[in-house]
Amino acid sequence: MTELEQLLQQAESALAALMEQNERERQFAIESRIRFAENIRAFEKYYPDIANTIKEYQPSKDFKILVTASGHGNFVPKNVRVPIYSDNPLQQTREQLEKNTSKGYYSLTKYGFGVSNKDMRIHSRYMAKLDNKIKSIADQQPEPLSALPKHFPTAMIFGVGLGYVVSLLLEKHSFDYIFITEPDLEIFYASLFCTDWAAIIEQVDKAGNTLFLQIGLEIKEFFASVYQISMDIGAYSLIRAFCYQHYPSVEVNEQIAEFFNRYYEIQAGYGFYNDAITGLAHCLKNYQSKAHFFTLPSVRKHIDMPVVVVGNGPSLDDGAEILREIQQDVIIFAAGTALGSLAKHGIKADFHVLVERPKSTYDALLDSFDPSYYSDLNLLAVDVIYPDVIPMYKWAGLALKGPEASTVFTQILLLEDQKMLIPSLPFSGPLVANTAMSYAMSMGFKEIYLFGVDNGYLNGKTHSANSIYASNENYKKIIDKGAVYKLKGNLTQEVMSTNLLKLAHKFMESLLKMDKKVFVYNVGEGAFIEGALPVKEEDVFISKGRVDKAQIIEQVKQKFFVKHEFHVTAERLGFTQFDELCDHLNAIASEPFNTRQQASDLLKRQARCVYAYRGSRHGHLFHVIKGSLLYFHSPMLTVLYQYQDDTFSLDSFAYLLAIWRDYVDEMKRDYRQSWNKNCDWGMDMEFLTAG
Repeated sequence: MTELEQLLQQAESALAALMEQNERERQFAIESRIRFAENIRAFEKYYPDIANTIKEYQPSKDFKILVTASGHGNFVPKNVRVPIYSDNPLQQTREQLEKNTSKGYYSLTKYGFGVSNKDMRIHSRYMAKLDNKIKSIADQQPEPLSALPKHFPTAMIFGVGLGYVVSLLLEKHSFDYIFITEPDLEIFYASLFCTDWAAIIEQVDKAGNTLFLQIGLEIKEFFASVYQISMDIGAYSLIRAFCYQHYPSVEVNEQIAEFFNRYYEIQAGYGFYNDAITGLAHCLKNYQSKAHFFTLPSVRKHIDMPVVVVGNGPSLDDGAEILREIQQDVIIFAAGTALGSLAKHGIKADFHVLVERPKSTYDALLDSFDPSYYSDLNLLAVDVIYPDVIPMYKWAGLALKGPEASTVFTQILLLEDQKMLIPSLPFSGPLVANTAMSYAMSMGFKEIYLFGVDNGYLNGKTHSANSIYASNENYKKIIDKGAVYKLKGNLTQEVMSTNLLKLAHKFMESLLKMDKKVFVYNVGEGAFIEGALPVKEEDVFISKGRVDKAQIIEQVKQKFFVKHEFHVTAERLGFTQFDELCDHLNAIASEPFNTRQQASDLLKRQARCVYAYRGSRHGHLFHVIKGSLLYFHSPMLTVLYQYQDDTFSLDSFAYLLAIWRDYVDEMKRDYRQSWNKNCDWGMDMEFLTAG
């Protein structure tokens, strides 16, 4: 063949390839337009908010979907020089999936509840049984799960790209819950031309499963969305997840880091049966006491006098001197044991703030001062506080803690009997400093100063040197030493924080976002709080004699607190409904199962049954049982999908399910007997954090 003939042949081949590419692009253009329209219709039906976002979205001027040699769409994201896929996106994605499903990466929580053998409360006894059984299962050292089973509880897909990964994944696997996050809205917009999302949505819906889409969300919005979903349907929905990153990007990597760094939040604050039932009993007794309950006036004006929220963190020692100087010109809220630390500095609080419901709260008060000390103090607490605490104080104001069985129950009764809806205190937990801050914000104090609200440990110190935790041996042992998280320092020092303290810190930041007109000053060392201005102790300046302090205190009591009355009956308490709920749960748990999916379905049906009570006339029953259900369902689901051997996993699950059935039976018997009994968990026993 001559050189000219070779050139002509090359030209013919290039022309043929160009014609083939033109044909592929023509065919893709026809199919993609139809696909896009069908996808929009599906989103309008199932995800109207996303449909509206897509309709309003204006892609960039250079938006273009590339058609590959295999006839599929490809895309070059903004600020990136290369497309997401190779010339055959489906084949590339299939190979990636096979690699990652043959040895999957799964979220995993290690369980060890450390329940005291002296704690004879129902929940604690059954958690001890659960704990021992899980330990005996692990002691057998079964082979851990590697390859992704055909069915798995949850999939977390970070960065969905053009969507091919979802279609291919669902060809071989199914999930009860699928969480898909794509931070780049333009990439997701492009996926609507490339992937049949309508078919995916219909497939998931037909199977009775659930698909959650977090599209175009910033980092904090992303986790807030995931967190809210876990609250709405139950934390067990994320406790055992197949985690998959489809493509790399800075935004996707940040979302992955955010999810795992804050994963602990999803597992916090479950509550449990004894918590709920004693909270209900305490609340109903507290309504009959001298306590007044917090409500919001029709018109709320900011209070000009500054309020100081005092926590018992190590930095309190450095701020005591300035507090002593300004105490006559501010309202002082002492959070929990900070009351004692202040007293040793010669500072008297105007309001003592408490949040914990166990009898141990009452015991701690008796250990701290002679009872006569409290008779000249005002109390701010929550509805579930131990009832014997209230008579100790000159005056007591309580707020609904929420979300609690007691809160829901009394809100419904007050709405029916008095046509009044009273609010719960926002972000009032998990710690008493959160309660104090929430009160201060809700009352409308214009200036709030935080002293000793450290949210962590400084230089190894956990509390003020004048704290009961430093001087009383019985209290030293209850300090949580698990400070493994570093938080940004307010001034110069980083703070080491525990799970609970980190959660308290996060809720404080959430609270401060609710009213941007309030000026909050974070005084001294401790953790930086977004929304609060860092201030050194020596820079605190308070105007002298600006307002009559005693008058402000009385105005707070009169303006924000009222007395309530209502009638409690067996029908309102829902004894019959609770019996039926427990019987139905155990009827589901008694059904046979031969596969992991069948076993998993039992838990899903139980959970949906319980969550159906939320928002109902007997919505308090949801809160009575929800926490205990989550405490059991989460480890049960983990054990079911933790080990390679199907038979071993199902047998282990059956043992745990039997313990759960017994627990449900005992809750059923106990509810009628304990709805009006005080908590008996006191300081003579080993301490357990509650409330």
